[in-house]
Amino acid sequence: MSKWKIASSYIIGQGHIQKDIPCQDRTFKLVNKSSKGNFYGLSLADGAGSCKHSDIGAEHITKKILHFLNSKFLYISKKKNPSNYILRFIEKELKSLSHKRNIIFKDLSSTLLFIAIKDNKFIIGHIGDGVIGVLDKNSNLKTLSKPMNGEFSNSTFFTTSTYYKHRLRIIKGSIKESIGFILMSDGTEESLYDKQKESLIDSNKIIINWLNKNSETKVEEGLYHNLEQIISKQTSDDCSIGIMKRC
Repeated sequence: MSKWKIASSYIIGQGHIQKDIPCQDRTFKLVNKSSKGNFYGLSLADGAGSCKHSDIGAEHITKKILHFLNSKFLYISKKKNPSNYILRFIEKELKSLSHKRNIIFKDLSSTLLFIAIKDNKFIIGHIGDGVIGVLDKNSNLKTLSKPMNGEFSNSTFFTTSTYYKHRLRIIKGSIKESIGFILMSDGTEESLYDKQKESLIDSNKIIINWLNKNSETKVEEGLYHNLEQIISKQTSDDCSIGIMKRC
């Protein structure tokens, strides 16, 4: 049975520091090893800049979606089109949080990217902008899910965009030759994704392969350092990134 290593990090952008706005990017990882199979999950969310409590929404949904996928993985993987099923869960979770915290539902808006792996099968989900990529055993890097724009090129979909029923992109499959995954928010995308070619740059291979000979803790320190010293210099936005590697 395959074992996966996971690392992620996020950092506040200069634009948010200047405006005294909290970091609205979040990442979360979940590993659950059991006799029924090992679950590995990674999620990332970028809170909507115009929404007052999007940081709270992003933190909440990155955690809840992985716990949900862990408990329902078999059902979701067998379901022909699980998009609406997952969207109903997301909407229910955020409306419940809205009620408990007395926060306007729309103010919890964020994008959402996730990867869940169990028994050599994967489920990938994507709402909004940001990028998800895969690395195969021959070191070929492929963009699995490109940024999703809304009605206009400078807009996107969010977890609270309930009017758009097809805003969640789902990709399911078996691991086979896939040995690594990477996901990132649009802030990080500015440095690591070529929008003209719609492809991830080669530096992403190096980043994913950091997990080969380093601990997850060490890699997360490296991710944070690169977000702080290099990637955040290319944008005023918050930046986040997550990687998984089969070991």
